Amino acid sequence: MADLNRVLRDEPGNALTLYNRSLISAQVGNFEDALADMDRVININPENVLAYYNRASYFVQMGRWLDALDDYDKAIELYPDFAKAYLNRSYVKIMLGRTRSSKQDYDTAQKKVREYRAKNAADAGSFADTTKKYSSLIALDADFAKKDFDNELLQNRDINIRLKPLYKFSLSTERENRNYALQHRYENPLIDKFISDSPITMAVSNSDSLAKPVFEHGIDASLYGDSYLAAGDPKSLTDADRSFIRGLYSVQSKQFAQALNHFDDAVNASAQGRYSEYYKAFYHINRGVLRAEMIDFISSIENNVQTLTMDDKGTTRARVRDQVSRTYDYSEAIDDMLAADKLLPGIPYVYFNLGNLYCLSSKFVESVDSYTKAISVFPYMGDAYYNRGLVLIYLKDKEKGCIDLSRAGELGVADAYSVISKYCEEEKK
Repeated sequence: MADLNRVLRDEPGNALTLYNRSLISAQVGNFEDALADMDRVININPENVLAYYNRASYFVQMGRWLDALDDYDKAIELYPDFAKAYLNRSYVKIMLGRTRSSKQDYDTAQKKVREYRAKNAADAGSFADTTKKYSSLIALDADFAKKDFDNELLQNRDINIRLKPLYKFSLSTERENRNYALQHRYENPLIDKFISDSPITMAVSNSDSLAKPVFEHGIDASLYGDSYLAAGDPKSLTDADRSFIRGLYSVQSKQFAQALNHFDDAVNASAQGRYSEYYKAFYHINRGVLRAEMIDFISSIENNVQTLTMDDKGTTRARVRDQVSRTYDYSEAIDDMLAADKLLPGIPYVYFNLGNLYCLSSKFVESVDSYTKAISVFPYMGDAYYNRGLVLIYLKDKEKGCIDLSRAGELGVADAYSVISKYCEEEKK
């Protein structure tokens, strides 16, 4: 505690230190100070699931059941597959006399645990085994440990030089894909038909901002998807269509395991209709992206700086962990993209996604080749130039990388200019 206090004298806004001091205060029964520190952490980082989860546990210890309920609600809203939060909220509801609702939470938690164990029997640590991950992991990313969260240094950290994300079909507020710059739009008759024939509004995009919240918290996304399925002619929808639409709604509600099951059903459904074999390529694309995103979610947790851990019995112990570079297995996601390309060759989104997945797998030559394929099919794909430029710079080919970044900037990728100023202008001097 003395060491943490010493850090906070120099850096009063150091969220990582506030977080750990909060945990220690709670362990010695000083819940008022623990709450004050965790309040500040949440003010700095309002999207941190574990901050709400731990603050709720303080409220439980203090008998402030309604406050605890609010924080568990928020934790579940931020991450709906958080099984441990459902279990704890179930207990809080029992204390409030809400027996029926408590039973629903308990059943939901057990269902999620069963889903993960069934899906990942061979590797219990894969994806999001919430009973294991969240009962033991108490951590904050090192980036959150910086003071002065509005200062220039923080805004210019490496966020701007990450790869542009994977392309997928997602729920949208409008039919037209707004992700393209300078009026250039990739046109593919099959993709356009697939989107226009759907009873829901969707688009191909690598931006989550297209999707809007279409259901209230607590409503099963698949059931909500069913209400949209009823908007079209039920006879015109195949089993694969239905599974795919349910999968989109599950992704939107962050129910990743459920979404993966729906996309599995869509891929494995029997061919029905003239275009069904081609549409299977689109199902592969979304399943591949989801698989990759689930791995990314867990890798982001595992790469956190862990300074304190707390087990189920409330025992806190210090823990030092070396930062080890680790390559995650994206082979299943890559297989999905290759399957999509085999079914429907020539889609630039598939080649772009392969570029990302090969890069994440440290296969940089294959990554560059895939981005080059995407650009050859769709020369106005600014994101492909941007990502290829980053990979080339990483491979020490700055000249070609900077040319790609310049082209990306011309095509409307605004982030390209900050990377150019960091790597390329220095080269010119």
